[in-house]
Amino acid sequence: MVVFCSKNELNIYRPGQTAAGIAARLDCSLFQAALLEMRGITTDTSDSEIKSWVSPDMESMLDCLDLGENNTFAAEVFRSLNEGSDVVVYGDYDVDGISATALAVEMALYRRASVRYFIPHRFNQGYGLHSDVATSIAKRKCDLVIVVDCGTQDAESVKLIRESGIPVVILDHHLAEGDLALSDTMVNPQIGGDVTAKRLCAAGVIWCWAWQNELLPREILRKLLDLVALATIADCVSLASPLNRVLVQGGLDVLRKAPRPGLSILMEKLGIIPSALDPEDLAMKIIPCLNAAGRLYFADLAVKILFNAEDLPEKVDKIIELNKKRRELSSRILEQVDAEHADPYQYVLTDKDWSVGVLSSVASRICSERNAPVALVASVGEIMRGTLRMPAGGDAVGVLKTLAPLLNTWGGHRLAAGFSVKSDKWQEVRDEMEKMLSGVSVSNDKEDLLYWLPSELDLKSWTEAEKLGPFGMDNPCPRLYFPYSGNVKIIPIGKNGRHVKIDLGESMLLGFGAADMLKEREGLMGWVYRPRVDTWRNVTSLQLVLEKMVTA
Repeated sequence: MVVFCSKNELNIYRPGQTAAGIAARLDCSLFQAALLEMRGITTDTSDSEIKSWVSPDMESMLDCLDLGENNTFAAEVFRSLNEGSDVVVYGDYDVDGISATALAVEMALYRRASVRYFIPHRFNQGYGLHSDVATSIAKRKCDLVIVVDCGTQDAESVKLIRESGIPVVILDHHLAEGDLALSDTMVNPQIGGDVTAKRLCAAGVIWCWAWQNELLPREILRKLLDLVALATIADCVSLASPLNRVLVQGGLDVLRKAPRPGLSILMEKLGIIPSALDPEDLAMKIIPCLNAAGRLYFADLAVKILFNAEDLPEKVDKIIELNKKRRELSSRILEQVDAEHADPYQYVLTDKDWSVGVLSSVASRICSERNAPVALVASVGEIMRGTLRMPAGGDAVGVLKTLAPLLNTWGGHRLAAGFSVKSDKWQEVRDEMEKMLSGVSVSNDKEDLLYWLPSELDLKSWTEAEKLGPFGMDNPCPRLYFPYSGNVKIIPIGKNGRHVKIDLGESMLLGFGAADMLKEREGLMGWVYRPRVDTWRNVTSLQLVLEKMVTA
């Protein structure tokens, strides 16, 4: 969707001598060199740092990766599995948790173990390893419990299982705050890991742990990178990390060449050509569908789609329908927030009719649009369940840590966290949280754009620039700027004429939903656009998509 913005909101970079020097040193295009400079590369940058952007080496990075304490011992426990071993995998209901669950199950199955998995219900149970499930596991017995994407702070539940004589391996990536689970088999890079490891999602932690300890043949592990790619994009971990980028790239290769049957059916129904799959397809189409299962139904449905389960077409149809419902519910909440919510609560918003399952995605959007913290909360019986989102510079976990004595459960990351609180304590929590969020210092950094004429960009240059991807969190897709000359032709496209082509003479911009905005161009100073590769009927071309119209 095209929006207006002011030029003073933008930091427009024009390539100069530094970019020219980088281009000469690397024998690359000026376009790629300019993008490298915008990522901090200079003519004095070391070869190794440049390589980490242009051609990162996965194996060398994995060789020196430090996942933190207990890495080796946890692997020894896992190696004890054999044919007949009884394993329970406990995960989480988002795509990282779903992918991590599927990965752990696949690893245990490879060792011919008998595997069951459990993912809590978002509404009825919420995040984490719950004591009732832990009690059930302890009673029914098994040989190993593998807890993924949670468990770090579930001290009592882990203790209960271990005291029954069952070993527990925890593979997590959440910040370690408060009372930690006492387990000498907990692998969480947030506890003693290096900077690169701390940036991994849960599925990434499991995969790297398996690689380092050779728990599966590496040719098989490479085929499981599709799960890591899904989780990495879904969990919005940093793609400035060379390791995360190369893991996603490896996963994209798997998804393009040999997608799982369920994902293949999903892509077909979503109109995605596997060979042309890109990170945007994952983020905007596939991941929302997989997430919808845990948000509005049972996350097990998404896990089954990742395996070769029965009735896959019906399961895929179900998950697509759930995602449609998720979008509808999200739109209603957004409309309600825009229309109704005002003082005294600007940051902590609640409504008894909101669906808990969609709050996190809605909160993320509100936080992004307002560049301000926001907590959305809904009631589930006698419990209030909420999600907290922070703009850059905020600390969601820090806020919840302060409120911890009043909360039932809490945890997450610096910019995204979840919590629950009993209804009788909610008003106190709401007042305190509102006060804390109102004092959050928000960064108002300008958006970095590259000055580049559309006529000077072609498919070859963009393909070269894509080596700096995959693009996403902390490594945004390049946004380009050029001034408005007044000499353009607007061509309506689509059934209702809402979309347009902007004929610039030597090139063309696509403006989705921009027809009405372009009727009056007084005060227009320039355009912000992004490139994307489009494949239609086996023909690949470069498209330039208008994102913003720049005014004074």
